[in-house]
Amino acid sequence: MDIFGIGLPELILVLLIGFILFGPKRILEISKTAGKMMGNLSRDASDIQRKLNDELEGEKPVTPGAVDKPSRQVQP
Repeated sequence: MDIFGIGLPELILVLLIGFILFGPKRILEISKTAGKMMGNLSRDASDIQRKLNDELEGEKPVTPGAVDKPSRQVQP
C-alpha cells in the first residue's frame, strides 16, 4: 500500500502521533471536517469540469479558410 509515497508503517506512525497529540475526540472531529472538505472539493471539481465540457461542446470548431456561403435559391 503506497499512498502519496507514504507506506503503511509511515502512515501508522503519523496516525499514532496525531492520536497522541489531539486525542480520540479531536481526531474524529478533524477527520470529519477533512472528509467534508474533500467531498466539497470533489464536487466543485466535478462542477468545473462539467461546465468546461459544456462550454467546449457549445463551440464549433473553426476550419481555416472556411467561409459560410449563402445558400442558392432556385427560381422557377
